[in-house]
Amino acid sequence: MEELDIKQLWHAYDLKLEQSLSINKQIMRELQTQRVEDNIGAFKRNQVAGLVIGILWIAVLAFFALHAQGNIYFAGSIGLIAIFNIFAVAAYIRHLALLDGMNITDSITDAQQKLAKIQTSLSLVGRIMILQAPLWCTFWYNQYLVDHAGTQFWLINLSVVTIFVILSIYLFQKLSYKNIHIKWVKAFNESFGGKKLSKAMEFLKDIEEYKIES
Repeated sequence: MEELDIKQLWHAYDLKLEQSLSINKQIMRELQTQRVEDNIGAFKRNQVAGLVIGILWIAVLAFFALHAQGNIYFAGSIGLIAIFNIFAVAAYIRHLALLDGMNITDSITDAQQKLAKIQTSLSLVGRIMILQAPLWCTFWYNQYLVDHAGTQFWLINLSVVTIFVILSIYLFQKLSYKNIHIKWVKAFNESFGGKKLSKAMEFLKDIEEYKIES
């Protein structure tokens, strides 16, 4: 076989190899895109469920607060807890709105930015919800208790409330993304569907790398 024939064979082989690699990369991109969509879909369902449950819970809290029969301590505590939950519901609506306007095939960068916003917001929602913990220590107060409870009772009760206040503030500060390297902080931030977001962002990064290589 002449040298020219060998070169032509090698060239044909190289072309087939490049086509095969290109097809494989395309398949991998499509597979990763499907994985992104699956994880985002699972997160959406999680947010919708949270939205429905949140609205129902706010309705229950509002009902009890409005029928507190003049108990300002109960109504105040339950009302503030309802406000915390309204914030969470509003955040879930915003998350769904961001996802609804996202198109992976048009812009991976835009999709990554939106997912990062949602991830940060989701973490903030969880941290803020923790701040309502002390209110669950005061909702059962009433005027008779305030007027007649002894010093010992208030020392014990206010100590418990103080502990919850300190603990909730500590957790609010500790559970930020700057401490994501801590396992239990990471587990918290991946809860409420956050793990699905993290996976989606990883798959988007893979898709971007495939595009660069192409």
